[in-house]
Amino acid sequence: MNRLTKLTCGTVLLICTSTMLAQHPGARRGSSKSSSSEDLRGFKRAMALQASPEQVRQFKEGATNTQAAKKAAQDLLQLSANASDHNFSPSAEALSSAVEAAQTVNEKFLQTFTGAQKSGLKDLTKKLGKANSEISKQSKALGPAAAKSDARQIASIAGKLDTALSDFEARRSAIANEMGI
Repeated sequence: MNRLTKLTCGTVLLICTSTMLAQHPGARRGSSKSSSSEDLRGFKRAMALQASPEQVRQFKEGATNTQAAKKAAQDLLQLSANASDHNFSPSAEALSSAVEAAQTVNEKFLQTFTGAQKSGLKDLTKKLGKANSEISKQSKALGPAAAKSDARQIASIAGKLDTALSDFEARRSAIANEMGI
């Protein structure tokens, strides 16, 4: 019986060894120091990119302004599709104002970035800058087209502006995601 007890205890210990090792912090299988140092680097990066409360507020304000600009672009697009003989200047001016407000708030948001945020978000802010340039280009083209009341040209520009604003919004969201917003 003594021999049977020893055999049973030995078998239990062999079966449970993996469970016991899993509970021991240094005995994890498949892990290495590199994964824990990568985790630490990821944590430090996340902390460096973390948005301040003021940045969160500015981001939300910019999101609201971008949505208003998108709505104005869609309204102008619909107006130009339904009316060929119309004074588009008031609607075009409203869109230009909404675009300018969104761009201004975005610029203020970017100016609040710390050195670590600028460095860590460099690629994303570069893409956002390109989207912003496309918005400026289309917004500038809108004024002359509205003055001529060329419905087809206005529809084309409003459509491109709507697309550019969607891209702008996606780029801002990517930055916000990295900043924990």
